[in-house]
Amino acid sequence: MTVATLPSQAAALDQVGSLQLPTKRDEAWRYAPHKSLANLTFGQASMPSAVPGDVDAQIPQLDGPRLVLVNGVVDDERSDLSSVPAGVSFVGLSDVPAANAALLDQTHGSADDAFSIINRAYGSGGALVQVDGQHADVLHIVDVLVPGAEQNASTSRVVIDVAAGSSVTVVETRIGSGEMFGGSNVRTEITLAENATVEHIILQDLPAAQFHIGRVDVTQAAGSTLNARLFNLGADYGRVAYHVHLTGEGAHADLSGLYFGFGTQTLDQQITVVHEAPNCTSRQSYRGVLDDSSTGIWNGGVDVRPGADGTDSEQSNDNLLLSKQADINTMPRLEILADEVSCQHGATVGQLDETALYYMRSRGIRKEEASKLLINGFADQVMDELDNEVVRAWITKRLGHDHE
Repeated sequence: MTVATLPSQAAALDQVGSLQLPTKRDEAWRYAPHKSLANLTFGQASMPSAVPGDVDAQIPQLDGPRLVLVNGVVDDERSDLSSVPAGVSFVGLSDVPAANAALLDQTHGSADDAFSIINRAYGSGGALVQVDGQHADVLHIVDVLVPGAEQNASTSRVVIDVAAGSSVTVVETRIGSGEMFGGSNVRTEITLAENATVEHIILQDLPAAQFHIGRVDVTQAAGSTLNARLFNLGADYGRVAYHVHLTGEGAHADLSGLYFGFGTQTLDQQITVVHEAPNCTSRQSYRGVLDDSSTGIWNGGVDVRPGADGTDSEQSNDNLLLSKQADINTMPRLEILADEVSCQHGATVGQLDETALYYMRSRGIRKEEASKLLINGFADQVMDELDNEVVRAWITKRLGHDHE
């Protein structure tokens, strides 16, 4: 059953014609490739006439249900929903009953940039995850971009709604096909009720000719826990922005990630965690490895609102530059408007440890292999937080391939 156009979607459609794309004057978009972003063409979700064969080999083979979206449209052939557990709804947005339309019409915060408005206008395709009273294992959402001549960008939306005391792991794999220029615009909206737990993993690995624009909006009730893991690896310009609101007392958000850049890639991480309630905790821990002429951006913010006493937050961003041409822009931000809080932040930028390299080479390890071991050790500190062995193996293979 197809849900009719929602009020929020209709309002966004009215805005599309007069949108102003972000510019360098917008701090959160300062390092984006603005001229190329203006060449992305969006429209309603539309399945290509044929899905290229190179897509299948890119999909991690996780156990459990899988929903594959191609240009925002569910690909029934590649999806497998045969093992969805009881108490869990895992469907394409076009199959959501009209009775649930109100859930899809909710908005998480304001659509404060042009690409969020574009997503709301055209993001009628995507996935809905609802968990009620269950502890669900991995649900896998695969978002595939196949650029077309008339419309080179895709838009999809993921809605995750987790009831009180429930838990779920959701893996979002974002990939693309071919060497044609294009982009994917994916917005994920996560709602955690009291004492709910969500592990949310993003694997971003679009082709080098394409762009990825991702946004994750989260609202957390009292006692809930979010564990968000980002692996920002692919695309010419790969951007993922998190907007996390801790609205109930004792909520906890743990966000970590790894970005690994080569060539002329720009990998952009934008994180904002808003403490709105007392005694909430948050952690941001991101690591970047940048080679060749690649650029990394980490803009991490903590906003402690009045009344959010007892806030405890930590931020860290550590970066490893493998080339003199590589660049990192790291910007930790704090805004504190409450009392009795503990907020810490730090950022480091360095190169490979020459002493460690010398020690390893003195033990007969070739320079290339020694460098690889040190790089992998740096990156593994993020990967060690992953419990899913298939995801770990996929990332290891991906990064190992790039260093062969």
